[in-house]
Amino acid sequence: MTFYTAVLYAHLLGAFAFFIACGIEWTASALFRGATSTEQVGAWLRVFKVSPPLYGVGLLVLLLSGGYLASLSGTMKQGWIPATLLALGVAIVLGVTLILPRMKKIRKALPSLNQEVSGEFRSLLSDPLLHSAIRTRVLLGAGIAYLMAAKIPFTASLVALAAAVALGVAVSIPAWRRPA
Repeated sequence: MTFYTAVLYAHLLGAFAFFIACGIEWTASALFRGATSTEQVGAWLRVFKVSPPLYGVGLLVLLLSGGYLASLSGTMKQGWIPATLLALGVAIVLGVTLILPRMKKIRKALPSLNQEVSGEFRSLLSDPLLHSAIRTRVLLGAGIAYLMAAKIPFTASLVALAAAVALGVAVSIPAWRRPA
C-alpha cells in the first residue's frame, strides 16, 4: 500500500465517521420526540454522547487527509475546495451554536428519577431548531460529498450547497409541528 492510498483510505474513513455521527444525532433526536419516559431520553442521550467526539475525529481526519490529497493533485485552487471549507464552517457553527447548547440543556433538565415526559422538558426534546440544525447539517454533509465527486467551480458549488441546505430545511418541516 502506498502512502497516497493510505491517506485516501483515511479520508474515506473520516467521511464514514462524519456520517455515522450525523446519523446518530438524527436518530437520537428523532427518538427524543417520541419518548414517553425520562428513562428513554436518558438512554438516547447516552447514544447521542458518542456523536460529538466521532464527528470531531471524522472532521479532523477529513481536513488533514483532504488537504494532503488536494495539495498533491493540484485541486487546492479549484472552486469546490473553498466552497467545501465554507460549508464545513457552517456545519461546525450549527453544531457549536445550535446543537450542543440545546443538548446540554436537555441533559441538565433530565430528572434523576424515571418520570413521564411532559411540559417544559417535552418542549426541550421537541425543539424544532435542534432538529432542523441536525437535519440541515446532515444534508450539508451530503452536499459536500457531492462537491468532492463533481469537482465543480465555486459558484456552482455554492448553488449545490444552497440546494443541500434547502433540502435540509425542507426535511425539517415536520419537526416544526407540535408532537402529539
